[in-house]
Amino acid sequence: MSITLKSRKMLWGRAANRCAYCRNELVIDATETDDESLVGEECHIVAESSDGPRGISPLTAAQRAKYGNLILLCCTHHKVVDDQPGEYTIDRLKQMKADHENWVRSSLSGFDPEKQHDDEQYADMVQEFCERAGIDDWQSWTSWVLGGGGYPRISVEMHSKLKDLQQWLFSRVWPGRYTEIENSFHNFRLVLNDFLYVFGQHSEPFGNDMLATKRFYKIDDWDPKRYNRLSREHDFHVDLVQDLMVELTRAGNYICDCIRVDLFRAFRLREGILLVTHGPYEDMSYRTSRCEYRGAERAQSPLPYPGLEKFKSIRTTRDYCFGQGDEPLP
Repeated sequence: MSITLKSRKMLWGRAANRCAYCRNELVIDATETDDESLVGEECHIVAESSDGPRGISPLTAAQRAKYGNLILLCCTHHKVVDDQPGEYTIDRLKQMKADHENWVRSSLSGFDPEKQHDDEQYADMVQEFCERAGIDDWQSWTSWVLGGGGYPRISVEMHSKLKDLQQWLFSRVWPGRYTEIENSFHNFRLVLNDFLYVFGQHSEPFGNDMLATKRFYKIDDWDPKRYNRLSREHDFHVDLVQDLMVELTRAGNYICDCIRVDLFRAFRLREGILLVTHGPYEDMSYRTSRCEYRGAERAQSPLPYPGLEKFKSIRTTRDYCFGQGDEPLP
């Protein structure tokens, strides 16, 4: 079970980036040629698995990964406490952690409890956002929107989650400390609003658990002129839905970048950025794209997404797009 961002911010922040055993600093400053180095380790008090040191416990896998079961140690003392579990019992490690955090609060002049509180609040909201937005399954659920041969689809469950996310983002009370992070979430919400609005204009139930874009160019009475006009409108609509899905991916990656800058440098480095898969194409192939705000797009003040009407006209300048123009071809 992976350790959440909130647990990491609590663990490192409340320990002031110091080993709870020797109190040595665990972050080595950056140099002119290299980034900073982390020499600390996030250690389990009750082991991550039952066959580890102090591993026999009724705690679940999820509980073992929470802040209350973690202690921050240097590499040396992590090995010591795991090599000598009889000496370093669960109770002793919990007391060591509590004593160290009390020392941080009472003795370190550089410790800012208000900043620590704000960081934990941001981390909690980031974690909930990731769960609500399906970040860990992003490439999977978005492929239904970007695939299907011009027939964008989304599960009823995911559509409901996105509607809930829309309301959740709108109702957040932010600490006001990290403007870039807060703007990135606002940017995501604006894209999400337009994606749901445009997709909803022509969506219909598809099977038992999906919503899909209606093929509204199909008409009962044969009228070539009307059919061609509706076909162009349909193609324009599908392209716009897919371009907004790609823009939402950029907005998600923008959030992750801002978090890495201001809140937690290693956020989702192991997982990598959000990707999208689209297709099939005429040769039945699928393609994967890496979609991000680049260069001047990031400098748009304060939001990279310019709103739906302007987005229609500038989407061809993005790193990837499906359609173009403000309206269907005549």
